[in-house]
Amino acid sequence: MTGAARPGTAKAVAELAGVSVTTVSRVLSGQATAIPQETQDRVLAAARQLRYRPNSLARALRKGTTQSIGLVVPDISDAYFHQVARGVEDVAQAAGCVVILTNTDRVPAREEACVNLLLDKRVDGIVFAGGGIDDDTHLDGFDWSSTRVVTIGPHQLPFPSITVDDSAAISDAVHHLAEISCRRILCLAGRPNWLVTQRRLAGYRQAVAELGLDADPDLVAYGDFTEPAGEELTAKAIAAGSFDGVIAFNDYTAIGAMHALGSAGVRVPDDVAVIGCDDIPVARMVHPALTSVGFSQYEFGRKAAEMVLGSVPLPAGQRITFPHELLRRHSTARR
Repeated sequence: MTGAARPGTAKAVAELAGVSVTTVSRVLSGQATAIPQETQDRVLAAARQLRYRPNSLARALRKGTTQSIGLVVPDISDAYFHQVARGVEDVAQAAGCVVILTNTDRVPAREEACVNLLLDKRVDGIVFAGGGIDDDTHLDGFDWSSTRVVTIGPHQLPFPSITVDDSAAISDAVHHLAEISCRRILCLAGRPNWLVTQRRLAGYRQAVAELGLDADPDLVAYGDFTEPAGEELTAKAIAAGSFDGVIAFNDYTAIGAMHALGSAGVRVPDDVAVIGCDDIPVARMVHPALTSVGFSQYEFGRKAAEMVLGSVPLPAGQRITFPHELLRRHSTARR
């Protein structure tokens, strides 16, 4: 029987190399310091010839680790989460771990299914990126004892969290619009049951009250964090009345708002100034370049991965708060 015809098993490798299965296991697991180099070379050559790969999952389970992290995101098409994922992946790869990415579309049932999948795969840690939905009540009752969990963004889960001050971020944006004489500011929020919407909306309302701006409830519009949603909500607001500023809770929505304003012959920023949130790369590429509130998404992911892969206990109430920055560009640069 030729080597190519042999089944790719440890026993077949041992027969071809003329050694024991135990020797094969020690060589391929990197524990062969006492084994002569010539023997190691024969084992490696046999393994290559038979295209044999050890069952790394079974070996990992015996050691109590799967060398994997689960990453739960609301929308992988959103560039915000690209940067978070890159931060998680860079840390995981350096530690010899893989990242299992799951996408929820901000649907509670899908998020439940994602968590079940990751727990079934016995991941060593789970990172929840993006804010919670419905106060995270659909995640009650899970047994989290076998995995380390860290959240990014506003959540009600009992785990360490990486956050920003969402309320202060939007408040700073409203103050900037007031500085350039905006008095009626359209607020393009997310869905009411999203925790990130609730936190950012609190900042909007607080700033409007502090500055004595128009608090017309019709100036708050709810929708998805997408460009079409921003365009549709802004077109409806144009038809319903007047406003001189827009604060959108993410950059895609803000870009959609600028499309609607341009289609209606409204000049940005001369007639209406626009601010987005998250500072994704496209914010700098649109015309006019979009003023946005920026966060360190890559650092969110990097820090979260370090925490779930660490060996120290994770206090449930631990909170790491990152700063935000208002990045002024042409969409608010009034003459």
